[in-house]
Amino acid sequence: MNIFRGGAIPNSYPALYLTEHKALVVADLHIGYESALKAKGICLPHASYVYMRKIIAELIRQTGAESIIFLGDLKHEFGKPSAQEWVEVRDLLESVLGSGVSVHAVRGNHDNYILSILGRYNVQLHDPWMLIGDIVLLHGDKDVELPKGAKIMIMGHEHPAVSSVDVSGSRYKFKCFLIGRMAGIRVIVLPALSPLSSGVGINETPKEELLSPILRRLDIDSFTPIAVEQDVGIFRFPQIGFMRSRTTGIPG
Repeated sequence: MNIFRGGAIPNSYPALYLTEHKALVVADLHIGYESALKAKGICLPHASYVYMRKIIAELIRQTGAESIIFLGDLKHEFGKPSAQEWVEVRDLLESVLGSGVSVHAVRGNHDNYILSILGRYNVQLHDPWMLIGDIVLLHGDKDVELPKGAKIMIMGHEHPAVSSVDVSGSRYKFKCFLIGRMAGIRVIVLPALSPLSSGVGINETPKEELLSPILRRLDIDSFTPIAVEQDVGIFRFPQIGFMRSRTTGIPG
């Protein structure tokens, strides 16, 4: 599904494909999250990485991508990489590079010390943003000055989702893209690729509690959510402000 000229959601995955640049964009993998949870006494199988690696391989196959851009928070720990992060991030880089696809990484707030891994594979870390033509790609954790000539801004960080209530009163939450504008620039917010992140219900979250300082200063109620559910489909919802008034009554 095309969400802007040259930008498509492949199948129903939480990823974006830049058709003119043959570039696949994914955000917020948070590799190593299971180890962080274990340190807090929450034990989960180390299954999220295997799932994400499979999805990335499938997306590369489906789209014919020649490059992949990790849009921040490739790893989870704020500090030095955990043992799980060392093993799984390196395995992912070797897998993608071994398939002939080039790799770029944009720094996220969880990506401290990641240069020690990326440097082994000559993968460039872009900070604070990466520019492709008139498209600027950034993580979204910092409010930065955008390069001149940018017409489209693609970001992650927020882990957006949209909540919906059916006629029986049952509540559902779907990962979603957010589509809006900022001073004439089209803004695209990607959902998290990590299966352990169900996302922040944007239509149930007060504007001042959003994670991204960029989104906190925008008219988030004018943004349109496009929900993705793997193997189910892609669904365009009404604008956030319309949904907000019908779910929680929280002002924008």
